[in-house]
Amino acid sequence: MAKKEKISQKIVRDVLAMIEEGRFPAGSKLPTETELAAHFGVSRLPVREALSVLQAMGIVSSQQGGGSYVEDAIPSSLLQHFQIQYADAESIRHLFEMRKILEPEAAALAAARRTPEQLTSIREALKRMEDDLNTEGGTAQEADFEFHRSIIAATNNPILIRMMESLSSLYRKSLEITLKQNIGLKRKKQVVYNEHENILLAIEAGEPELAKVQSVIHVRNVEKKLFLFLET
Repeated sequence: MAKKEKISQKIVRDVLAMIEEGRFPAGSKLPTETELAAHFGVSRLPVREALSVLQAMGIVSSQQGGGSYVEDAIPSSLLQHFQIQYADAESIRHLFEMRKILEPEAAALAAARRTPEQLTSIREALKRMEDDLNTEGGTAQEADFEFHRSIIAATNNPILIRMMESLSSLYRKSLEITLKQNIGLKRKKQVVYNEHENILLAIEAGEPELAKVQSVIHVRNVEKKLFLFLET
């Protein structure tokens, strides 16, 4: 049975629907936190949480002088991804808990152990990601998966490698959910690319702690987007 939806998540859903319907077109200013709170009949706290999620998605931004503005048009396929069957949601949530534990440590190990050939594989995956992100409608989902799989391979730990392979289908599902949010959002695509590039640069430099930190930053940002789509 699905858990009760958070107030802030419902607000995100409703604001996205309003944007998609054209009530808040690209470049327009959203109502203030106070106005939105009055509209939804809630306190300002869940409104603030909802706006934070929308900012993390690259849908709205805060500008100097106050206020939140719609940055770009919402991809037409975005809202359909809100409805995920509970079994899938639970599996993806559990996978993500593992990612938060695994990926930073794997990046650190890769920085210490990678071979020149393994480093080349990570670079090539990042290049494919860049090329795909620069195409209209490109999400770089497969290149993203290959990037993380190449890092796991560079740990030279056979157990980690087998674990990654056994979870590949679910891993791809979580990437599909988060990366489709970036369709049509050039700035958000660039942020995603930069996060991956920073991980590569740290591995390339042979800096395990820096690689770990950069991976943590990336995973936390993915978390903000992913949990928007999971029933909480």
